[in-house]
Amino acid sequence: MRDSEADGSGVTPDSGRLGSPQGDFRRVAAPDLAAGAGSEPEADLRGALGPGGRWRRIADRLLGWRERLYATRIGRFGVKIVVAFAGTLVIAVGVVLLPLPGPGWLIILGGLAILAMEFHWARRLLKFTKRQLQRWTRLVREGSWLVRIVSVGGLLLVVGAALLLSLRMLA
Repeated sequence: MRDSEADGSGVTPDSGRLGSPQGDFRRVAAPDLAAGAGSEPEADLRGALGPGGRWRRIADRLLGWRERLYATRIGRFGVKIVVAFAGTLVIAVGVVLLPLPGPGWLIILGGLAILAMEFHWARRLLKFTKRQLQRWTRLVREGSWLVRIVSVGGLLLVVGAALLLSLRMLA
């Protein structure tokens, strides 16, 4: 029996960095619902899952699977490799979609979010990007009409140029 099973916290002793300011994110989110289905607290928990309960159970299963992988050094390394590959692949797809009209930047940010699950540099870059996007949104929302017109006009110019370039590439 592991230490995490003995105290019921769901956290392994070697999960997370020492003194990590973000706290420990490697924990099992909910107990197994299949065991002891007749007791009242677990029945209440099953009812509390509601309409999104299916997705919650899938997320809990994935978190538990991830915790088991983190129990060994090779497992941690394997998870890092898989996350790095998946995040890089999603970012590459987003970069390919940038000149085309569509959600290229959104896909790139999704790939960065995947990388941020395992890499601190990606987490910092994602937070910086969120702050800049919020700052820009606040500037456009609270700015004068001139700022709004220039911002929307610039955005339309970029989208038009991307559309023109993509049509030339296809012809």
